[in-house]
Amino acid sequence: MRLLLRADGNACIGLGHVMRLLALAEILRADFPEQLFLIREPDAALTQQLTAAGLLVQALPARPLPEEAADLAARLLRPDDVLVLDGYDFRYDYQNTVRGAVHRLVYLDDLHAYPLAADLVLNPAGGLTTADYELRQPGARLLNGPAYAPLRAAFQHEPAENDAAEPDPAVVFVCLGGADPTHQTRRVAAGLLALPGLRRVHAVVGGAYQGWEALHAWATDQPNLTLHRHLAAPELAALMRECGAAVCSASTVSYEYCAAGGGLLLLLPTADNQHDLDHYLRGAGLARPFTAAANILTSSEAGRLASQLQKAQHRVFDGQAPVRLRQEFQALRRPPPPFALRPATPADSAQLLAWANEPAVRRFSFNPEPVAEADHERWFAARLADDHALLLLAQDAATGRPAGLIRFTVEAETATLSYLLDADFRGRGLAPLLLLAGTRRLLAQFPRVRRVLGHVQAANAASVHAFERAGFQQKGTINPADSLTFVWLGTG
Repeated sequence: MRLLLRADGNACIGLGHVMRLLALAEILRADFPEQLFLIREPDAALTQQLTAAGLLVQALPARPLPEEAADLAARLLRPDDVLVLDGYDFRYDYQNTVRGAVHRLVYLDDLHAYPLAADLVLNPAGGLTTADYELRQPGARLLNGPAYAPLRAAFQHEPAENDAAEPDPAVVFVCLGGADPTHQTRRVAAGLLALPGLRRVHAVVGGAYQGWEALHAWATDQPNLTLHRHLAAPELAALMRECGAAVCSASTVSYEYCAAGGGLLLLLPTADNQHDLDHYLRGAGLARPFTAAANILTSSEAGRLASQLQKAQHRVFDGQAPVRLRQEFQALRRPPPPFALRPATPADSAQLLAWANEPAVRRFSFNPEPVAEADHERWFAARLADDHALLLLAQDAATGRPAGLIRFTVEAETATLSYLLDADFRGRGLAPLLLLAGTRRLLAQFPRVRRVLGHVQAANAASVHAFERAGFQQKGTINPADSLTFVWLGTG
């Protein structure tokens, strides 16, 4: 499968959409080695940046979007492509046109303002539900919040207990977007420099920023100001970690600051589409409004508040977003399941015992001995009465026949699963679909679960392959050497 990414960016509209897709491409490189970036008339610098990231660049002419969508569907897109759109003009008609030409369509959204034809919608702002959207594609899913925010690897920091230095809010990071099309950088930096007690202000702009010469000339008379232009991601992340306070637009750069190290984050929205992210970050206790900057930064409580916000940011930005995105994009490859799941009932006991004692099932069980009927009855009754257990039967949609079972045991924030398929339903590629459908049902019923584990004998190649195809990630294990552990990360 190819991964195709469509966004535009320049000095007038900024580079936010492009950078977000660059991060997603980086995360999905191992799963989609062939990646093509579609962009209207990119300048030479942006083309070079995309190419340096390992992307093939397809420059598109400027033309009406309906014409572009029809031409892409007819000439470029393939039935096994995954296409990702990021931009406010790729609305329902555009999406509907290209959706029929690809395997799956993904849309990165900030507005939830119009109907969507995408199979998967990613919104980095948290606190949203499908009720906020009109999702017209059958089976469409919404992933929202920092748990699924695509950030470049330099900013993906998995916090450890007490691993961060106490943030110093007297050193302030300022970035109002790489292009800063509304030209806020100088005004904000000047206001901060006038505050007593601040030792250093670091102001950052990108390569697309227009007005560098004037900004640089002004900065020469500001001894406590350091200007930075077009920093590489590792340099930008390192600078963020030096700054215990930050003034950022309510955009990806705010998430990068939280993920890289965090501290006293002050938000200055610079565009209408930043409303949701601004509302989420402040509502979740991860940031404060820039309008309060003067009072907060000059307060004796600034250090305490910076530490408080940093701890909250570390709880939310756990460094696992790339894993979650990879598992979701792997799952996106799979077709809808041809079965329905229902809770097991006492009437299913005989069927479950027959499945459990089927020779192929016993051969790959960690306990290969046959299960006695009395033992099974006691076990099954206990599981049905257990509020921390979930047993789901898969029923074939065409015939109504029982096709398999997936069961979970929940302990605190971890669930452990086991599954099997009826002999007549094996060899059809159903195991990954059962794993996905069951895991999603579990997480809906037990939202506190942060990870779902599956233990598999290494010799059970079919089951190992099923977990991989479902998007589970293989992890190190303390089990015997002949077993493997797979994990699906939730957001509990």
